[in-house]
Amino acid sequence: MSGTSLHLLLIEDSEDDAALLLRELRRAGYAVTHTRVQTAEELERALGEGTWDIIISDYSLPRFDGLAAFAQVQKRGLDVPFLIVSGAIGEDTAVAAMKAGVHDFLLKDRLARLAPAVARELREAQVRADRRRMQEQLMLSERLSSLGMLAASVAHEINNPLASLMMNLSFAQELLRGEVPPEEGLQVLREAVECSQRIRDIVQDIKVFSRPDEQDSGPTDLHRVLDSSLRMARNHVVHRAQLVTDYAQDVPRVQGSEARLGQIFLNLIINAAQAIPEGHRDEHEIRVVTSREPTGGVRVEIRDTGVGIPESLHERIFEPFFTTKPEGVGTGLGLSICRRLITQMGGSIRVESKLGRGTTFQLHLQEAAAVARVSSRRAARPKSGLHVLVVDDDVPVAKAIKRNLSRRYEVIALDRARAALELIASGQRFDAILCDLMMPEMTGPQFHEELQRLAPEQALRVTFMTGGAFTSEARAFLATTPNPCVEKPLDMERLFPLLEAAPQR
Repeated sequence: MSGTSLHLLLIEDSEDDAALLLRELRRAGYAVTHTRVQTAEELERALGEGTWDIIISDYSLPRFDGLAAFAQVQKRGLDVPFLIVSGAIGEDTAVAAMKAGVHDFLLKDRLARLAPAVARELREAQVRADRRRMQEQLMLSERLSSLGMLAASVAHEINNPLASLMMNLSFAQELLRGEVPPEEGLQVLREAVECSQRIRDIVQDIKVFSRPDEQDSGPTDLHRVLDSSLRMARNHVVHRAQLVTDYAQDVPRVQGSEARLGQIFLNLIINAAQAIPEGHRDEHEIRVVTSREPTGGVRVEIRDTGVGIPESLHERIFEPFFTTKPEGVGTGLGLSICRRLITQMGGSIRVESKLGRGTTFQLHLQEAAAVARVSSRRAARPKSGLHVLVVDDDVPVAKAIKRNLSRRYEVIALDRARAALELIASGQRFDAILCDLMMPEMTGPQFHEELQRLAPEQALRVTFMTGGAFTSEARAFLATTPNPCVEKPLDMERLFPLLEAAPQR
């Protein structure tokens, strides 16, 4: 009858001591497979090459010690039971190891404790893993709940400009048939462009909230994320309160994830709206304030004039499943998840509230490290005669781009990346290449990789465009490539300088 499987990483320089440990574990019923390492370099390789059920380390080795080994494991962010088994050492050393986070400390002459300690730590590791999975499920549940609430708002926000856009375009058709005066038709087209820009902004806001697993933390434009959150929550607020923003001008970028900050702000703004009764909009406000902390960092305050929260509940509201809302409203997870996310980004959140006088949530965020900002080079005047290649599998989009660029440049538009490569392989060269990122036959990154082999100077001239980098591979590519990328729908006034700068890359 086979024993319990145990994948062991053993940090031990003595073959005899290693044999004793393995014999003790096998005697206790474990079917042990193990790798033995003796140096920091061997440990690093072993941590990178496999996953381990448990790590057992000697305290004193010739080239490093058990605490250094434990620090190496912690640096990788691994939650693996770590036990130190050593010879005679002082009590102070054992206490220091436990304070550092080592799960247990045993003496080699008392190995009877080894098997029970291993069993205990494996159980506790499983509990922690189950808890993490549950937290991930809860975060997904809360996110789906928030997105469900937003669905009607988004439909409302898009339908209004879309209705105007469609009517104006219909009117423009009548203009072309000569049925309305030209000056009136020009105004109609201006309004149609404004409506399309509103729809573009709404889509950009949605994209902030469409990456629930995004954990990349970096310099983030705080006011941009707040504005997106406010627009997304607008339909929940507009019938209950006036929305006021009070942004400090000197607020720097903050360290964080755009998607996760958006989730936090959206949750707090909707909570503020739900704390205010409908029907008295002129008497209430939700105010969003940003400021730079004198001691460093950035403060965000979301204030409402709602019903308030009893002081006795100020800490409990951050507990999972606790809610002050009526039954059926919310999951009771929002504030718990907000605190967890803000803490992971190195920030903090606290609440100030009095019954009948409203609530203020204060968020403290870390200031991002200074980053070099590269501004787009803008040409003094439009350059005519540039030879531009457009690659987009969506034929109507490719035609529309060609139509707009042809006012300034010589343009070839293709709907297949392979056809573009064949054209370049035949000897044709371009001053600038505008390529879609996500295409079915060959993606933008794949096209760029082939182009680097075929004509490296042409690869430098590629500007990517995307309606959304939906895959992790695409997002990773954009994070590492020096080539610029523009968002669809395209802003032509921003695109022209990028194309005109391409020949100098």
